[in-house]
Amino acid sequence: MLKWPLRKESHKGTKIRPTNKKPHDSQLIWKSFSEGFNKRRIIREFVIPLTISLLAILLLFVSNITVTEVLLKIKEINSQVAPLIAIQTGFNMTCLSLITSFNKDKNTFSKVQESEKDSVLKQLISSFAYCVFIQTGILIFGVVYNIILEGLLGLDYLKNVNQTLKEILVFVFFIPWLSIILHSFMVFLRNVTLIYKFILVSVKKQ
Repeated sequence: MLKWPLRKESHKGTKIRPTNKKPHDSQLIWKSFSEGFNKRRIIREFVIPLTISLLAILLLFVSNITVTEVLLKIKEINSQVAPLIAIQTGFNMTCLSLITSFNKDKNTFSKVQESEKDSVLKQLISSFAYCVFIQTGILIFGVVYNIILEGLLGLDYLKNVNQTLKEILVFVFFIPWLSIILHSFMVFLRNVTLIYKFILVSVKKQ
């Protein structure tokens, strides 16, 4: 009978245990980013983007738009938001450098309790890092989508798929994709406010 290698006993009779897996960097960013969640943030950053996406897809559905036209609309959205997202990504990365330089020699969070300073700093940095992470993914996926769209529309296999099924799949894809884009914009707007407050506090400390 074969034995699992990790369960094999050593010469001293002790079992070899698998090493503990460390959480992925994205999980660490999300953990710090989500610590500051409240009702207002959840509504602004998640509920509003999802609501706008549902209204948009409902409008497209009522206007009897075809599946091909929806796919082309998504391509157009990707092309239009790409320059804006690239600028916002650069802004967020600059803010991360700014926060690091300002907080290096100055006690910016002097009014915060000592036990909460690390948590506040992590939440501040994670908000910008999270936005960079999400928006970089949007840029990459948007470019890939625009490249393969023409080939996807030309597949004979997809032409034979039931029309109703194609509409459901496209609409189901459209809702989360537009929601993610709008979500990133909402987080970016919050970051603008955060860096504004951070600079004001840092200047007052001088």
